[in-house]
Amino acid sequence: MTHPDWFHRVAHDLRDPLSPLQTAVYLLRSGEISGEEHARMLELIERQGVRLAGMIDELSDCLRADRGRLLTRRTDVDLLVLASLGIARADAAPMHCDATVSSLPMLGDDSRLLQLLRILRELRLSPEEVLPAPLFLERDGRHARLHRRLACSSEFIDDPTRLLEGPLPAALAQGLGLQLPLAGAIAREHHGGMRAEVEADGRVALTAELPLRT
Repeated sequence: MTHPDWFHRVAHDLRDPLSPLQTAVYLLRSGEISGEEHARMLELIERQGVRLAGMIDELSDCLRADRGRLLTRRTDVDLLVLASLGIARADAAPMHCDATVSSLPMLGDDSRLLQLLRILRELRLSPEEVLPAPLFLERDGRHARLHRRLACSSEFIDDPTRLLEGPLPAALAQGLGLQLPLAGAIAREHHGGMRAEVEADGRVALTAELPLRT
């Protein structure tokens, strides 16, 4: 899963939170700031610390994916139940489940499946997409299918598979921008797959398929 272009960005992205952290520590040590500014600097340190930890986790996940070791355990899970329990940001895409499906049993790593669901719900591929397209969860024979249709930056229209192979542009990225390669790796390690295709209206369809337990 590693890609040469990723490493050109990693050093820059990991350094980005350090500058405000160092500035905040300097101001706190100076003793020359008000109580209100003191509280604001502590909030900044916490926020940037969480951001930096998320980037490190993302990089660690990429290295684990390279070795085929993303999954730590496999148990009987119901993807439909996980979808209802998943925690996402307030502005994440709504999720629609097929009303005719009562369960989606599979053998999987529940924490990684929740991560996959969260990535697909929170993903944006264009800054113009104000109302995020819903994520659909349905059954297709012996597979569970998750799919979204999103507006996409023009640079990916000619070759949408690039979305699954490298980091998103900085303007769209959360953390290191490796959410989609990670989502694809999670699907593959569950013996499923993920694809990206351009549809007739110019939107990109992202589809993850996961085998169900029979």
